[in-house]
Amino acid sequence: MKLTLDHTQRLNLHALLGTQRADVGSIRAIWAVQDKFALDADEEKAIELKREVVVGQERAVWNPALSLPPKEFGLTDAEIARIKTVLETWDAYGASADRRWLEPVLDALCAR
Repeated sequence: MKLTLDHTQRLNLHALLGTQRADVGSIRAIWAVQDKFALDADEEKAIELKREVVVGQERAVWNPALSLPPKEFGLTDAEIARIKTVLETWDAYGASADRRWLEPVLDALCAR
């Protein structure tokens, strides 16, 4: 499946995938998906991405006035299933705060 994501979606999916607890094989599979979504150095510079540690957790912050063009990703059925599971089981979304990036991802995955 092809999934087109903007930088906000990529960063949020990367972060959500990173919160997962799993066995070593599953963790390696999660890392592979995270690696696909990761921004390269030029993309990070273009949006002024910075990482900070808050209460022991790494958090990404960037300049909201800057953006990157959406990017298309080819994902396997197993990768899509893993992403759906993460999205469906995360219980800390903000109804307003996450809608802008989350709703298009859910629409794309559910249209499948």
